[in-house]
Amino acid sequence: MLDPTADHECCIFNTQFQYMMSDAKKIFIDECGYTGEDLFNMEQPVFTLSSIYLSEDVCEELKQRHFSKVKARELKHSQLVRNPSQQDMIINFLREISKNSEIVKFAIAHKRYVLVTKIVDLIIEPMAYDDGMNFYEKGLNIAFSNMLYYLSKSIASEKFFQNMIFAFQTMIRKRTFKAYNAFFRLFFEYEFPEIIDDFFVFLKASHLRYGTEILTSIPKDSLEIAFAEAFTLVAEWSKTISGNIIIVHDKSSGMAKKKELWDRVLHPDIPPKVVGYDSRKMYFPIRVEKTDFRNSKDLAGLQLVDILAGAMTRCMKWKSEGQQDGDDYAKELFSFLPECFGGHMIWPSPCVTPEDLGTTGDNAADPIEHFIQIIKGSRSP
Repeated sequence: MLDPTADHECCIFNTQFQYMMSDAKKIFIDECGYTGEDLFNMEQPVFTLSSIYLSEDVCEELKQRHFSKVKARELKHSQLVRNPSQQDMIINFLREISKNSEIVKFAIAHKRYVLVTKIVDLIIEPMAYDDGMNFYEKGLNIAFSNMLYYLSKSIASEKFFQNMIFAFQTMIRKRTFKAYNAFFRLFFEYEFPEIIDDFFVFLKASHLRYGTEILTSIPKDSLEIAFAEAFTLVAEWSKTISGNIIIVHDKSSGMAKKKELWDRVLHPDIPPKVVGYDSRKMYFPIRVEKTDFRNSKDLAGLQLVDILAGAMTRCMKWKSEGQQDGDDYAKELFSFLPECFGGHMIWPSPCVTPEDLGTTGDNAADPIEHFIQIIKGSRSP
């Protein structure tokens, strides 16, 4: 196993300190586990965005120190992980990076749980809004999602839960009357214990009130999470980095197709404004001066974030599938990787109170209304 020396480590992070004090605020970003609107995907249950705040020169030095024995020009986690000795290289690289954890942030999403949150956001919240209730205040939407996730699996049954989220995904993607009926029929066909039926009442009520109007009211691409997760991740960076930011993203990413929208909502010229709820606030402008979509073969920074994204996805997939024996690599990654770095996570939790969820505090402006203003071209505060 490679064992980086203290002298090398000091040199690298002294260089990084100078970089952080300079005008160039460059962040490399890459993703792993992207399946578009197929959040039910069985092979890839976790979506991860990784980001690193290092100069290309420092990334190249890290690449040479940890992966010099790799003959391939481009480092890819999916290739490196096939070789046990290269797994050791990855782990040593990650352990060194974890000693300076503020240079890395992740956005991680448990896709099947995301489908549950989308049921709440797209079907239950609009009805609550029409009735004068703010379903986002103090994290009520998160608490409801957590309870719906766990109660559906444990009380209605695992099979019912899988059928529910798959039928929901099909309905949102196909927008047909047949798919609509297949989803809502689930809540009328069976008798459920009262504790879970109290949650299904909200879905039944939405069906009875709005009917198939639901299909036309839900925005296009509502199950696409990559853009929102990348936006949230960069917004987290903007809280800790002063000045404008340059984003470097792999050009093979689907994000490149939405560059115009991306540039607009993250532009430094957007007037200052705070939006969001309790502790879940965003501070505009996000101050992204430029986003470059580059070939990962040409940049060590993009190769390192590919390794970060692949490693985090591997260990979180292992967690989501019950932490079964037999995957020592994932087990070792999980022993330190998730707890070392900040960022954003969408993951089921038994927490339901604002205190446990960390959703206490005052509310700011409505984020959805602010995004609409930006997208329409209005930059008034």
